[in-house]
Amino acid sequence: MSFMNVVKERMKTVLLIALVFSSLFLTQVNLFDGLLISVGAAEDIEVNSTRLSTYINPQSYFVSFGGLSYTKVYDLKMQDSLWSEIRPFILSSFLNYESIEEISREDYVKAFSDRSLLVRMPVDLAVSQFYSLFSNNVLSDQVSNITPREFLLREGNVRSLYVFDAMESKYYLLKHKTMKHDVGALIDAVNSIEIVDYRKLSDRFSLSSTVAAPNDAINYELIPYQYDFIVSGIKVQNEVRMDDVYFNQDISSISGAVFGNRLDFVKKLKDVNDSIVLMYGYGDKSLTVSKNGNIAYRQKFNPQGSKVLNFKDAFSIAAGRLENFGLMPEGIYLASYEYDKASNTFTFGFNYKLNSLSIVELDQKIDPIKIKVQENQVVAIDKNIKSFAGEYTPSEFLNSKRMFTIDDCITKNIVEINVYYLQDNGIQDSTLEKYKYYYVIVSEIKSIDLKYFEATEGNEQYMIPIWEVKIGQRVYLFNAYDGNLIKTYIN
Repeated sequence: MSFMNVVKERMKTVLLIALVFSSLFLTQVNLFDGLLISVGAAEDIEVNSTRLSTYINPQSYFVSFGGLSYTKVYDLKMQDSLWSEIRPFILSSFLNYESIEEISREDYVKAFSDRSLLVRMPVDLAVSQFYSLFSNNVLSDQVSNITPREFLLREGNVRSLYVFDAMESKYYLLKHKTMKHDVGALIDAVNSIEIVDYRKLSDRFSLSSTVAAPNDAINYELIPYQYDFIVSGIKVQNEVRMDDVYFNQDISSISGAVFGNRLDFVKKLKDVNDSIVLMYGYGDKSLTVSKNGNIAYRQKFNPQGSKVLNFKDAFSIAAGRLENFGLMPEGIYLASYEYDKASNTFTFGFNYKLNSLSIVELDQKIDPIKIKVQENQVVAIDKNIKSFAGEYTPSEFLNSKRMFTIDDCITKNIVEINVYYLQDNGIQDSTLEKYKYYYVIVSEIKSIDLKYFEATEGNEQYMIPIWEVKIGQRVYLFNAYDGNLIKTYIN
């Protein structure tokens, strides 16, 4: 062998060794131990769910006792009971209505002011989409395109269903041909539960007697004002723990559903950010688990055998994959929905509950679970689920006697809220008085929800209660213990 050939061979060897060390620096690679994956089905076909109604349900239940006494129902069993009672009447009303008329907001508020039950949906779906999950009947054009954000049933109006169309900002009254439903017994049942979070409208914020138009607007949003209890913080842990002693056990039910028993081509990689990646073949499928608890599944889209799906079929596939993808948390529900017509891709966002409260994210567009269905294939899942690990209240809030009211939160942060209000509405005001826009801001409250927010203290992961308040198009997150503003963003 000539001298030049020897040099070339040595250079190849040096380059090969350098590449190997570079790869080892970036990731730790090894074949995944097949015994650590649950032996399960290895089919590539998607499993359809038949439990679709489980994920399509209201997440806000308001009960009016008449006069100025109202409450919001958080108890999951009571929510399930209320929804089971009224859903058949709602569905039947869309198919068997005798008449439908548009009514004013004032009429809608008046109906709510009497003894009534109002439920608010977490996601905007057309009646045709919502109804398709329960029946194959074809609805009339008059109702199929309504997008009901809220349903309202009033005691005594036994054939009446009030509907708020969020997309068009319209209110409707449907009269059923024959079916009757009176919510009186349901209202009494709610009034008898152990904890009732009493609220008041104070004559719709008392604005009509306090300020002039247009800030005296009638508003039925319920503002909490009185508490006989305080929501405790809770300790949580990730669905898949990164410690070696737990990881293989926690990931097994997910990895088995993704890879089945085809283990020869599954590699386990540890990335420089300490994420762990399980990869099949040359990236045809991958499963990534990060330190913050996010689990990301990716699958290459296969155009063979694909077909165009409608909403119901795509949602059934997404729910089916969810049911076979690790932990199913309590109170899971559809929270968002998008459709890209160009690629025929549906994206479904799900939220869940801990201690009967939904989980809030710093950005409402980031749901704890997102599933992307392209044609008839699940091509992506992002999941970040926390499980209950005991009660835990941060030391600084141990002596809290009550939660801050919404008015407390707004008053404490009025300067910042003023700035955001002026900014969002393009208002220039160099001589801003502290409470000049107070009633304007309060009159634009669109929704109020009590939720859990994740935080950390040392090595502890925990959730604390926060108020999620939507004012106009902006969302504010307030710490319910001290009233401090945690985050705000445009919805």
